[in-house]
Amino acid sequence: MSRVRRWSCLLVACCSLKASVLLAQLPMPQAVPEPKTTAASPLEPLAWMAGNWAAEVRMPKSPKASKVLTKFTSQMNGHVMLMETSFDGEPLYQGMFGYDPATKSPAFWYVTPGGESIKGTVSSKDNDPLFDFRMTMTNGLELHFQTTAHRVDADHYTMSLFTTLDQGATWNKLFDVPFHRVP
Repeated sequence: MSRVRRWSCLLVACCSLKASVLLAQLPMPQAVPEPKTTAASPLEPLAWMAGNWAAEVRMPKSPKASKVLTKFTSQMNGHVMLMETSFDGEPLYQGMFGYDPATKSPAFWYVTPGGESIKGTVSSKDNDPLFDFRMTMTNGLELHFQTTAHRVDADHYTMSLFTTLDQGATWNKLFDVPFHRVP
């Protein structure tokens, strides 16, 4: 190997070594982690209802009040809410809430032991959940109702039931039921 070529190789080697030493001292750019985006559950407005709730209701022509127990159980990371309601220990409704992509809103469906079906959607009215639903009786008759759940505090809410006889132009309140949280 010629002398010029040896000096050239030595010069390249020294420059490479010096460059790698300099590069090693430079701060390396760090990859910026992607922010974790966890989409809120579409049932988030109902999350406060999870748990057990009790009330007393006097049915028309009944000498005593009935004890109502409703249990809401959050499932699948808040994307499903199961619901069970009993009157005096007897099951009355059982069903679920979930997101309906067709209506782009929370929806629910539950049934009674007698075979009636209740289906509806959840929206908001005056910052309270508004449950708009149709109850189909076993004979096929369909009734239209709305319910609001006004949250008084973390352990109390008032459920109000409304019905309409004129295709939703006028809503008439049937009754209010004050619920309280129980263990």
